[in-house]
Amino acid sequence: MRPDALRVFHFSSPAYKKLTGMDRSSIEAILNHVADDTDTASLVVALYLLRGTGQNRGTAYVRHWLGRNRFYPRGGKWSFIRQWPVPENLPDRFKLIRMRLDANPKLYPHQELDMYGWQFHYQRFSDHLATLFAHELHHYRRFHLNLHPGEGEQSANKWALDRVKVLNYQVEGKRIRHPVKKSPPRLRTLFKHDPYRAFRHLKRGDLVRICRDPRGRYSDVTVRVVRPIRMNSKRLVIETPDGKIWRWPMEWILLSGLG
Repeated sequence: MRPDALRVFHFSSPAYKKLTGMDRSSIEAILNHVADDTDTASLVVALYLLRGTGQNRGTAYVRHWLGRNRFYPRGGKWSFIRQWPVPENLPDRFKLIRMRLDANPKLYPHQELDMYGWQFHYQRFSDHLATLFAHELHHYRRFHLNLHPGEGEQSANKWALDRVKVLNYQVEGKRIRHPVKKSPPRLRTLFKHDPYRAFRHLKRGDLVRICRDPRGRYSDVTVRVVRPIRMNSKRLVIETPDGKIWRWPMEWILLSGLG
């Protein structure tokens, strides 16, 4: 084994492993093949083989050192990994790549459009695994090894595709659309009128007044704000004097004139 061979941790269920026929040695051979010319001494790979092609994804935690207490994410799309314990033999500090894939061979050949506007066609699961890992490895090489300076997701896709093709994996890929660029905040403010801008400064416990209630129960009643409004929301969560919680339309609420 190479002195800097990858540390790979596998997560799945016994039934799923039997279905896919994938074994640890063949998976690790693919990953080490892709990373053959990269110093991976500081890298840990966590691979989750689970059902659900719509959940295929990868991410790289490579800008800062992690420790055992940072192996679990704080939440979000990776929160499912808490069903497995933290691996016992993690190094004291490491950089981390996480990948989730459905390895069912019946799903291949497989075509997938990623969030960066690239469409990939994979002949086999091994092609898919190699390409996804190469993409995340590009980020590791950039931020940990100071390679690929200034390159982002598009460059990572291009590098990954070139890399796996050189290694004879059966993958085709191309950029078929440009990702939608977000407008700068000032431009969004100029071109988007927000009739409830003043409401977005409300805090929990603030008082407002109901100016309209079609049923006549709470008209002209002062109520308490339960929580700040969410972005783009048109309703405010309030508590009426009788202790009931409502999501009240902001167009039926006054901010001034409370006395």
